[in-house]
Amino acid sequence: MGAKQVTRKITAIQLSLTLLIAVASLVLGSFKTAYSASIGGGISTLVTLYFASRVFSVRAGEPAAKIARAFYLGEVVKLLLTVVLLSVALLWLDVSPLPLLLAYIAALMAYWLALPFTFDASVRTL
Repeated sequence: MGAKQVTRKITAIQLSLTLLIAVASLVLGSFKTAYSASIGGGISTLVTLYFASRVFSVRAGEPAAKIARAFYLGEVVKLLLTVVLLSVALLWLDVSPLPLLLAYIAALMAYWLALPFTFDASVRTL
């Protein structure tokens, strides 16, 4: 499976988890908890899309140093963007912190949930 397909699958899982948690929060809690969960999962999905866009902006034939630079710069900006977006959400938006953070963490788990669907059994290591 190609890297772009894996990214699409991870993003789809993140969005699905966010929606599932938001609906469960609405049914079991309130609109505010559902809104908070949507914001938290949305932040995780948004930074994943940013990182993917940075990494895939480099062509496959480029030197390894340029690819690594795009990867590391994308990761640093992703972390900073996460801190800024979570700070803005917690400080300036009327959100419940627990649902926001739980949905954010659940959306991050999409990487683990996608692994069985994207693992290529033909690739073996010692």
